[in-house]
Amino acid sequence: MAVSPSLLVAVGLGVTLLAGCGDDETMSTSETDAGTSAGPGGETTMGTSDAMTSVGMTDSSTGDTTSSTTPTTTSNETTGTDTDTTDTDTTGGDNELEIVDCGENLTPPDEGTCEMTLPGTVNRLLLRGTVLAPTKVYKGGGVLISNGVIECVGCDCGMPAAELNAAEVTCADGVISPGLINTHDHITFANNYPIGDGVDRYEHRHDWREGQNGHAPLPYSGGASTDVVLGAELRFIMGGATSTASAGGRGGLLRNLDSSGDLEGLPISVVDSDTFPLDDADGWWQLDACDYGNNPTTQADIDGLDSYLPHIAEGISQTAHNEFMCTSTMNGGGPGVANDIVEPQTGIVHAVPMLAADADEIEMNMAKVVWSPRSNVVLYGNTAPVTLLDRLGVTLALGTDWVPSGSMNLLRELACVDLLNETYFNSYFDDFDIWRMVTTNASLVVGGHNAIGMLKPGYVADISVFRNTAGEDHRAVIGANVDDVVLVLRGGAPLYGDDALLDTAAIGGQGCEPLDVCGTPKRACVNQDVGAATLAQVTSAIEQHYPLFFCDVPDDEPSCVPYRPDDYPDGITDTDKDGDGEDDASDNCPDVFNPVRWFEDAQADHDDDGLGDACDPCPLTPGDGCALHSSDDIDDDGVP
Repeated sequence: MAVSPSLLVAVGLGVTLLAGCGDDETMSTSETDAGTSAGPGGETTMGTSDAMTSVGMTDSSTGDTTSSTTPTTTSNETTGTDTDTTDTDTTGGDNELEIVDCGENLTPPDEGTCEMTLPGTVNRLLLRGTVLAPTKVYKGGGVLISNGVIECVGCDCGMPAAELNAAEVTCADGVISPGLINTHDHITFANNYPIGDGVDRYEHRHDWREGQNGHAPLPYSGGASTDVVLGAELRFIMGGATSTASAGGRGGLLRNLDSSGDLEGLPISVVDSDTFPLDDADGWWQLDACDYGNNPTTQADIDGLDSYLPHIAEGISQTAHNEFMCTSTMNGGGPGVANDIVEPQTGIVHAVPMLAADADEIEMNMAKVVWSPRSNVVLYGNTAPVTLLDRLGVTLALGTDWVPSGSMNLLRELACVDLLNETYFNSYFDDFDIWRMVTTNASLVVGGHNAIGMLKPGYVADISVFRNTAGEDHRAVIGANVDDVVLVLRGGAPLYGDDALLDTAAIGGQGCEPLDVCGTPKRACVNQDVGAATLAQVTSAIEQHYPLFFCDVPDDEPSCVPYRPDDYPDGITDTDKDGDGEDDASDNCPDVFNPVRWFEDAQADHDDDGLGDACDPCPLTPGDGCALHSSDDIDDDGVP
């Protein structure tokens, strides 16, 4: 039944790199690339992503040539993104995160988090502190940057900074992370105010878009001005982000990964963000057929893409689930033509009503999911079944969605994930897993995994430094507020950070504009980076709609607490500890939120073994001896 409503033009780069750093990795000497990917050049001078893939790494036998203390390592057993095939509980799989003690006792500054401990050239910088590498945490480690590119990551990185003619910034109480990546936003709707607890609870996105099925439409408008969009980009940067797929950014500030003119020199292919892959912008929906609009996206349309991000299955109804059926197979059923666009380059945006068989289909096709929990929860009272998706090996990344129903920056989206994880998902994910959703996993989703999202030699120096107020290591990022963001670099160039740091020749932020953030003197590099705009100009523009930042929970922030007035109106109670409307005595996942969705007769249990899919260690087969896939090994070849 159908219902209709009434890269870069690259510059060659030759860099002479350092000897090995023990556990550290360094780029091979004199790598010179000739770029061929689309997009104009920027402040980074790197070649194509293919060239970066072949960058040589020194092996560990080279030793740590400068550290006076032998690094020690310990293992941290973590849960989540690497699925454990032997687990029988409701937590994620075992993933070895190595903690490396570099034997350096760094001294905190008298004020602030970081200080310039050695002056040097603006083209070479050594950051020292707790370093969050892809699978290791280096305590007292370092990240060496040269001409906007990471040369070394690990313990001491080769030799004293003075011998390298490098400036040295020491952050004894700081955590050095890749710049965060926002994999989904609609930034041209930044000229809106958030909906708080929500106007209604919907079943399908066309309900709030068009006021269908007796629902109140969501009030919103598009067409944000350039200054408002730049203000929104600054808002993300103040939360530690350096890249986004936001369907409409502007030149300067963030890397806008789905805009060929706004990659800021990043050597990757442009992301294709597709809001209506079924050509259903007019509000068409289907129960069990695939005849939507006349021009749906086809497999041929996406064959040449490195990253394709379509909105699929946003809602909790059969009409929402049917969208997945018509985009994940060539045989969707009923009249109309199905198009299989769930492919390795696909990151499905939303994927709310997924079943175990759907999750398996996504994983088998090496596709991924972009999760926007805050927006899902406030609009539908539910979100994607992420514990199921992760357990079956699907890579998860985070996206803020948009201001009306989503998060104002990635830190607030992380706060939502943290709340859901601890209160509704039985702490399935650990801090490392959650951090990966905005770094490593996000880079995989946007096709940038050879350039951004990880602190590795040869990668662009997109880096954010966080004060460890909220806790150590990855927790410092997940629990951070805007005043805890100490430094944000894009390709080694400053975008935002503490005043004392940016006001140095080595960092190069003397032209950045002062800004008080919750009592901490900061600088934002709007005019220095954009040229045609100033901090005062973009702040004034964005704050006509919603403030640039908050020092506490944002006013009228969209709710992240699952709630539907007719399905689970009481939330968490003494007899319903996961708040899904099912009494614990009869709940097939009493510790994990898994309500009955509108197209289901009961809580999902694919293998009919009495354990719900959301908490079943083997959702597809009875028992607990199944061989599951790992989201850290997308192609299942045994190599992460």
